[in-house]
Amino acid sequence: MADVVCGRYNDVLSDVTVVDCRYPYEFEGGHIKSAVNLFTKDDVNKLLQQSVNGDKRHVLIFHCEFSSERGPNMYRFLRSQDRELHKDQYPALLFPEVYLLHGGYKAFYNKFKVVSMVAVSLTCTFRITYTCKCLNLFRRIHF
Repeated sequence: MADVVCGRYNDVLSDVTVVDCRYPYEFEGGHIKSAVNLFTKDDVNKLLQQSVNGDKRHVLIFHCEFSSERGPNMYRFLRSQDRELHKDQYPALLFPEVYLLHGGYKAFYNKFKVVSMVAVSLTCTFRITYTCKCLNLFRRIHF
């Protein structure tokens, strides 16, 4: 997953969409870089209305906090809707390549975060920045 987000497969993938199915307040608290927050079925249906261009593959990667409930449910919903929209062209799909992030955001975050504390002023205010060891995989969060 980290390699995909970092762009190491751009030669074979035209696009990667990381679909974060957590609630907006969870998403705003921190998320994987370039992820989109789709937490309702209407949001997923809007994704299915987009056009996919290019000869390369467009990959979707779904997740929620643990990838045990919301992420898998949205993944299955997207697949079901995609099948229904393209039933006359079976087995064609708009998004044939869809994945679920094993362990969810929590596991990904725990594996790739680095916490650095930097004093910002003499009043002992600290700025905590979460980043990946090699490349920035997370949206920066300042407290």
